[in-house]
Amino acid sequence: MKFGVFFLTLTFQGDNVRENLDRYFWQNVVGVSVGEFLWGLGLPVVIESTFITVFLTYLGVSNSEIGFVEMLSSIAFATVPFFSAYFTSKLPYKKMSVILVQILPSLSIICLGFYYIVFGSSVAGYQTFVVFYSLFSIGLAATGPVWLNYIVKIFSPERCVKGISMIMIAQNTGKLLSSFFLTLTLFHFKINSYTGGLIFFLTGTSFLLGSLCLFFTKESRDKIDSSIKESINGYFLKYFKEIIRNRNLLLFLLQDIEFVVVIVTITFYPRYAIYWCSIPASETGGSFIVFLFAGAIVANLVLGFMNGIRLKIRYALIKFTTLVSLLLLILFKEKVGFYTISFLLGFSRSGRIHLYGPLIKKLSGLEDATPYYALLPFLMLPVSGGLPIVAGFLLDGLSELEGMAYSILFSLLLIIAFLTIFPFLELELPEETIK
Repeated sequence: MKFGVFFLTLTFQGDNVRENLDRYFWQNVVGVSVGEFLWGLGLPVVIESTFITVFLTYLGVSNSEIGFVEMLSSIAFATVPFFSAYFTSKLPYKKMSVILVQILPSLSIICLGFYYIVFGSSVAGYQTFVVFYSLFSIGLAATGPVWLNYIVKIFSPERCVKGISMIMIAQNTGKLLSSFFLTLTLFHFKINSYTGGLIFFLTGTSFLLGSLCLFFTKESRDKIDSSIKESINGYFLKYFKEIIRNRNLLLFLLQDIEFVVVIVTITFYPRYAIYWCSIPASETGGSFIVFLFAGAIVANLVLGFMNGIRLKIRYALIKFTTLVSLLLLILFKEKVGFYTISFLLGFSRSGRIHLYGPLIKKLSGLEDATPYYALLPFLMLPVSGGLPIVAGFLLDGLSELEGMAYSILFSLLLIIAFLTIFPFLELELPEETIK
C-alpha cells in the first residue's frame, strides 16, 4: 500500500511545476537520462540495428522477408500512435501513461528471448520473431508520441534542446557500451538461437528497468484541449486539417524522406558486407554498431551545443553525412570504409532524431504536440512502409547480379536523398525559438 502511494505521489505532483521547470531541470535530466541509458543498452539489439539483420540472416531469411519485418514496424509506428496520443490527451499528467506503455515492448523482447533460449529456432523461428517483434513495435510505437511530448514538456522552451541533448547523450552512451559488449559477445560466441535469445532477454530486462526511472521526474499539468471531447476520428481530423494547411510541415515531411533512406540503408548494408565484402558477421553485428552509435554521440554533442549556428545549417550537416555515406557504400568495399559509413549513418540518424521533437512542437504551435507526433508518421507511411519492402524485393529480384544489386539499390537511395534537398531549401525553420 505504501509502495502504491509512493508511486502516486511521484506521478501527481503539484500544479506549480509549470512555473518552476528550470528549477527541476537537473532532476528531470538525471531521471530521464538514467532511464534512457538503460534503454540505450538494449536499443542496439532491436531497433534500426545491424544485429537484427545478422540474426535474421542466421535464420536463413531472404531480403524481402527482412524488408517485410521493417515494413510491419513502419506500419505499427504509423498507426498505433493515434490511439496512445488520443487516450493520453485526456490526461493532465502523462508520466504514468508513458511508463505503462513501455511495459509491452519490454515484455515482448523478454518473451522473444525466452522462446529462443528454450525452444531454439528450429520450430517456426522466423514466424516467432515476426510475432514478438511486431508486438515490440506496437508497444514502442504507442510509447513514441507520448514519450516525445513528455520529454519536451518537462523542460522550459529555452533549455529544451539542451536537456534533450544530455538525455540523448546518455542514451547513446548506453548504446555505445552495449555495442562494445555485443561485439565481444559475437567475437567469442558463435551466433545461434541460444546466444540470440539470451541477448534479447537481457535487452527486454534493461528496457523494463529503464522505464521505472521516469517515476523520479517532475512534470507540469497540461491544459486539456477541448478536442478531447470529440471522437477519435474527429480529434485527429482536426489536426490532420491543420497539418495539411501548414506548408512548413508538409515541406518538412518531404525532406524527411531522407531519414527513411537512412533506415533502409542501415537495414540492408550489413548483408552486403557479409555476402559480398567478406566481412564476418561478428563485425557487422557488433563492430558496425559501435561506430553507428559513436556517430550518434558525436551528433548529439555537436548539434546540441551549436547555439550560435543556424538550425538550417545544422540540418544541412545531417543531409550531407547521409549523401557521403551512400556515396562511400557505392564506391568502397574495404572494412575501413564500412566503419566510416557506419559512423556517418549513425550521425545522420541521431542528428535528425535529436532535432525532431522540439522542431515539430514549434512548427505545430501547440503546447501539447502529441497529435502531431502521432499523425506525421502516418502521413509518411507510404514511404516508410513501402521503401523497405521494395528494397527487399529489388535485391531478391536482382540476385543474379550478386553484389551489383546492392550497388543499384544504394545508387537509387542516393538519388532519393539528393532530391530531398529541394524541399529542404524551401523549408523555413523557427531559428529564433530552438537553441
